[in-house]
Amino acid sequence: MMNTPVPQLLLEINSPDIWHWPFFLEMAQVAREYCFQGIVINQQSLLAQLAAPSPRCRPADIINLSLSRDHALRHLQKIGEYCERHHLQLWLQGEATPDCPSLKMKFPEFFLADNDLSAFIAWFFSESIPQILAVLPAVRGLRLSLATPEIADADWQASLMALYRGVRAAGRQLVLRDYRDTTWPRHMLRDALAGLPGDVRASLKATELDYRPGFAGNPNLLNLPTNHKWLELDLWGLDYGWSLLPCYLLEEFRQRLLWLSQYPGCYPEAITVRIDWEWLPGLPLSASVNALNLYGLSGVVQDLSLSPEHMVHQWLQHQAASPLPGAELGALSDILTTSYEWSCKTPNLLGRVLQCRSQLPLNLEHALSLLHMDTRNANWAQSFQPLLPGDDTALGLQQCELISLENERITFLAERMHSRALRLLPGCGLQEPARACITGSMARAQKYSQLYTVFKYALMLKLRLRKYGQNQPDIQALFRRALGDFRQCNQSLETWFQHHGAEHPLAFASLLNTQQIAGLIYSLEHD
Repeated sequence: MMNTPVPQLLLEINSPDIWHWPFFLEMAQVAREYCFQGIVINQQSLLAQLAAPSPRCRPADIINLSLSRDHALRHLQKIGEYCERHHLQLWLQGEATPDCPSLKMKFPEFFLADNDLSAFIAWFFSESIPQILAVLPAVRGLRLSLATPEIADADWQASLMALYRGVRAAGRQLVLRDYRDTTWPRHMLRDALAGLPGDVRASLKATELDYRPGFAGNPNLLNLPTNHKWLELDLWGLDYGWSLLPCYLLEEFRQRLLWLSQYPGCYPEAITVRIDWEWLPGLPLSASVNALNLYGLSGVVQDLSLSPEHMVHQWLQHQAASPLPGAELGALSDILTTSYEWSCKTPNLLGRVLQCRSQLPLNLEHALSLLHMDTRNANWAQSFQPLLPGDDTALGLQQCELISLENERITFLAERMHSRALRLLPGCGLQEPARACITGSMARAQKYSQLYTVFKYALMLKLRLRKYGQNQPDIQALFRRALGDFRQCNQSLETWFQHHGAEHPLAFASLLNTQQIAGLIYSLEHD
């Protein structure tokens, strides 16, 4: 391991509640408690909201839009003053090409019948964004989420350079992140950085596209020609359960940082940490068993030689009214750390993605498109083989056996976590909120496993019939039985929600949407 400087930790707040002062104070307290050096306020439409409306805006719209902007700016100015007093950095994050109705209302001259997107982006980058920064003096800089531009490359690069000049003229820093890159091979961020000076930061997810535990590291962390990189970590779990399902990540974080520390110029300057998501508010990480990851992250970042197990024990002791004995600590720690392997396996198929924002696919076509994504698990030998190849029946049958074994392992892990939680927690020294939090999380993991294992088994049989012919009576019979089991499991889940759903966050019924799953079952049967 090279001698590397300790990265800054920045807390990313992506909640509509940021516009409520008590919520911000709560988040600022989280930042200070867990040794963060700053805050990133991330809203998809933030820049659109803060932009001053054009004089050509309709009179009926301009009053409301201006009032909304004025209130938002005053709120951010108040946040900025607080951050300066408490020595916290303040950053803003928004989309480079925000597509929202308010922009079209604010700037109608750019969105007429002959939409001049190139002219709008040029104006927005060179005029509007610098104007926003000018009235927010406490903001350290801007992290811009890029999307593949629908304008000429030369115009795009000229607009980015104009943005850079405006941001730097205001004494701020510019950070670019890849958000919606439709190019292949993906090169949008690389191209954008290539045309800009070297002090522009590149913000990169730990795994390519989105953060998925157990998946291979983002190759751009090593390949981008810039020494100023930010690393993005998602502790809330867009793709691993929305903070509703357990996923211990401290050892993975440590290993990812150790990996980066081996390469000169690749260790992150800053690490940003997502703890919520604006599209599903009301699911705070603090109410999740995965708050453990937030608790231990700063310790891991400060000292990569630190044992993550030590941080788990510290967190458990922190949840107890009195010191926990060593044997109890070990048993409780085992429940939590087991969740990592469970989370890596459950919503994936032999290392391939089989979830969309943590949910089961919508239908067979959706499932197949997910399986063919190029981002894979770090188990290269397995996840990058062709899945049930039509010209290699032996390999396909071997993979079917591996899928069955993977399902058995998922079921074992889920049942083990749930049963041990039920056995150990009632008599342990943890305080009641922590006991309820862990028990609820393990119960949800059990339900999630039940749905995923029956789905993956039915999908495997469907693919086997597609790849190796319909004339397989024994497989046809197994497939019909698997569909029946999948349907029965979904009906049982609906009954469980009726009797026990009130004991869990409302969003769990969205995560395992029984009506949506019924559509998936129908698609498996008929498509």
